[in-house]
Amino acid sequence: MMQIYKVIRAKAARTKIRDPWVWTWHFGLKPQDMFLASYPRSGSTWLRFILYEVLCNEDAGFGNLDARLPEIHMHRGVKPILPNGGRLIKTHEQYREEYTRAVLLVRDIRDVFLSTYAGCVALGLAEIVSNGDRDSFLEAFLKRKALQMGSWQDHTRSWLESPIARNGNLLVVHYEDLRKKPDENVARILEFVGVTPNLQRIRQAIEDNSLQQMRAKEEQAKRAGERTELLGKRTTVEEESRFVRKGSVGGWRENLTDVQVQLIEQYAGDQLLAAGYELSRAEEPLALAR
Repeated sequence: MMQIYKVIRAKAARTKIRDPWVWTWHFGLKPQDMFLASYPRSGSTWLRFILYEVLCNEDAGFGNLDARLPEIHMHRGVKPILPNGGRLIKTHEQYREEYTRAVLLVRDIRDVFLSTYAGCVALGLAEIVSNGDRDSFLEAFLKRKALQMGSWQDHTRSWLESPIARNGNLLVVHYEDLRKKPDENVARILEFVGVTPNLQRIRQAIEDNSLQQMRAKEEQAKRAGERTELLGKRTTVEEESRFVRKGSVGGWRENLTDVQVQLIEQYAGDQLLAAGYELSRAEEPLALAR
């Protein structure tokens, strides 16, 4: 029965039935609110855990994260956390005019795809939008059919070409840079949202939320039956095989075939370049219709 419910809900979320839900999520936003935007599987949960500990000066867990750094559909009633009296709200949605100041966390689509596919397979959702194999899921992923907020390239374009990108109210942070220099990039984010960085507190929060620590928190949440997030939906932790994955950088080089890489770059190459990523050295693009 639970699997049937999951399938029905997942299918509905990928139709226009979802549009009124998203519209209502954006009621009650305030001009002071700021947003942490990303495409799913781009590292936003890890970043939120770190920011929570820095801003709240207490341990972050899967059970208390939304109480202070909520997702867009859970922001009502959440108290301000920023010096300007605003809230810091997570969103996986494409850019909307309600988003007046935001941090955009971007991750290479080639790694995003691998993580997305693994997550959908673990939840039994890959066959909803494809035959379940990696190649057919990749095609659905690139053609806006896999995730409810559209394709990575459309999502990224909506933010990078948004009015706030032009007026200085969008800070772009690359997941790869965040992994390489987390303290430096967390400090950049804090300054952008109006908080004076405390490097000692930042480094402690990063240490408290290493891969090992995040997995320990996930196991604790499983035992407690708490709730967590995956692919822009809500689900109990017991239904997941592993939400906290490796968070690898460049894993696509060893795990995608040349044909898969070429297909991704055919669909998303322009946006990869616009986001600051390099294309592979594949010699000829595939002659496939978009």
